[in-house]
Amino acid sequence: MLPQPRTADDDGEPWIGYIRVSTWREEKISPELQEASLRTWAARTGRRLLEPLVIDLDATGRNFKRRIMGAIHRVEGGEARGIAVWKFSRFGRDRAGVALNLARLERAGGRLESATEDIDATTDVGRFNRDILFAVAAFESDRAGTQWKDAHQWRRAHGLPATGGMRLGYIWHPRKRPDPKQPGKFILQEERYEPDPKAGPDVETLYTRKANGDGFASLSAWLNTLGHRTGTGALWQAESLRRMMDAGFPAGLLRIHDPSCGCDYTANGGNCTRWIHIDGAHEPLITPELWERYEEHRKTTKATTPRARRPVYPLTGLMRCGACRGDASANSARRKGQQIRGYAYMCGARGHAGKTICELGVWVQRLIVEDEVRMWVAREAAPGIDATPSAPRPEPTHAVDERAIAARDRARLQAEADKLSAALVNLRVDRAANPDEYGPGEYEAARDRIREQQRSNRAAMERLVVVETTPHRADYVPLMLDLNDAWDHMTYQELNSLLRQIARRVVITREGRGSDRTRVDVHPIWEPDPWADQA
Repeated sequence: MLPQPRTADDDGEPWIGYIRVSTWREEKISPELQEASLRTWAARTGRRLLEPLVIDLDATGRNFKRRIMGAIHRVEGGEARGIAVWKFSRFGRDRAGVALNLARLERAGGRLESATEDIDATTDVGRFNRDILFAVAAFESDRAGTQWKDAHQWRRAHGLPATGGMRLGYIWHPRKRPDPKQPGKFILQEERYEPDPKAGPDVETLYTRKANGDGFASLSAWLNTLGHRTGTGALWQAESLRRMMDAGFPAGLLRIHDPSCGCDYTANGGNCTRWIHIDGAHEPLITPELWERYEEHRKTTKATTPRARRPVYPLTGLMRCGACRGDASANSARRKGQQIRGYAYMCGARGHAGKTICELGVWVQRLIVEDEVRMWVAREAAPGIDATPSAPRPEPTHAVDERAIAARDRARLQAEADKLSAALVNLRVDRAANPDEYGPGEYEAARDRIREQQRSNRAAMERLVVVETTPHRADYVPLMLDLNDAWDHMTYQELNSLLRQIARRVVITREGRGSDRTRVDVHPIWEPDPWADQA
């Protein structure tokens, strides 16, 4: 802040001085210049600026998620007569936001004045001139935004991240670098990202550990101990690491705002969460399989309650009521004068709302359910279990590898898809070269026929992908054998982690009074989900 000069009238009208430094590089007017202009204005007009001045550094004017809102609130509270800015554009550049918040300021009896634009907004002509200046400011903002969007689109089209900068696991070669032989000058080169031979393996380990269940906080600490830092040189934290990993850059991808989303991403403060991934020009550090594992883990984690992420019991997060299909949670009970934590599983809906949601409900001792699940694991891991499946299902008529057949069929359909894409391109080229050869509606009919074939082709491939990725029980036998053998020697958290890999859920259904009249069913991963029809 500049030294605070004394005005001729220290008891003058109190005003709030507001300074905003734009994110637009061409308009980064220094805060010192704005402050000097405001203090000169105060001395010239006999106003008194309240200390300290309100400052927003590197803040966009396209929204009002700024400290200016606090200044307006202070005027509404009678603390100040109005708000003074260097130029009216410092107040904001969003048409709707300016109109709304300026009206709010004036309703409270406050005023907005510019230190460098001598306009009396109490007159019709003054308000008209001020509106023109706000319109020009909005136009300049729109023009700058369009330029940035064009630049970002160009970078994405060339496989580069929109904002550039360093990325963990990569060596960044920027477009412009200092010339070591001529100080003050630069050398232009092709911007690119190359894998860092030192940090790259750590990034692969990072994704592997996260896919295996490690938390972002522990992984952040691990990265920091290895000496890795963010692109700005800061220590890694759970939130910054989550954003980096979700972006998918080490998988050779770029995360962008979904073009089909109709929102104004910038005006919304970048809070829209509709993202898609596109291919980047850089070499990936992790395999597509590891990236898919990570995405699946993140999807599962988001759908899991925070308490279930740190399981207290072996079946935490897996229990469901068979009557209402809602969660069943562990509840305490008093037995022989003692309070026993996690004594029984109870339908959560029944516990919170009685019979209004779940009429039957369920209540069963936790140890009984855990014993049933352990016996199920032993049965599934036993030799020859295919002869006695865990749930009635048709016996296979012949032993075939359906996944291999699906893979072959999908390869055939992919070849057909490539031919259809080529046919559509050829049709467009031929029509452009020979427009007179096509009668009314002929081109459209041919185009629509190819597109219909493409839709059928995609639907068929999607069905085959489901078959191709369907797990087999045999894939899980080694895991179940280890789980069965080590059950008594594992912690609850370890048991829960392994059970989640083989079971969709554990369903308890009341069939009568008492725990012995409760049926326990396990829905395995490798069988069709019997609750797939659940809304």
